[in-house]
Amino acid sequence: MAYAVADLLDLPPAWAGAFDLVVEIYTVQAVNRSVRGALTAGVRSLVAPGGTLLVIQSVAHGDDDGGPPWLLTRAEIDAFAADGLVAVSVDELPVEDPPGRRGLWRAELRRV
Repeated sequence: MAYAVADLLDLPPAWAGAFDLVVEIYTVQAVNRSVRGALTAGVRSLVAPGGTLLVIQSVAHGDDDGGPPWLLTRAEIDAFAADGLVAVSVDELPVEDPPGRRGLWRAELRRV
């Protein structure tokens, strides 16, 4: 097994469309909204034809600029569905521990 590290804003060209499964958990919400679109595009670019993207992020209800983290709105989750990726499912999951914590987005997308 090999591990590699890269910058989502400057990915190696060989990684474009190279992965059957891409899992994005909390990376996008950790970065200011000013670069969120570019990060989301970087994540999308990794998914191979027929591949799956799984996205897990914390839920923001309305614009929450008090980050970090900058939680994702439904529109920001929906932004993963572009460039040939289509949403298979997008769910808002409740989180009960600790009480009062916001929910989680769980989105599954597939490249057609």
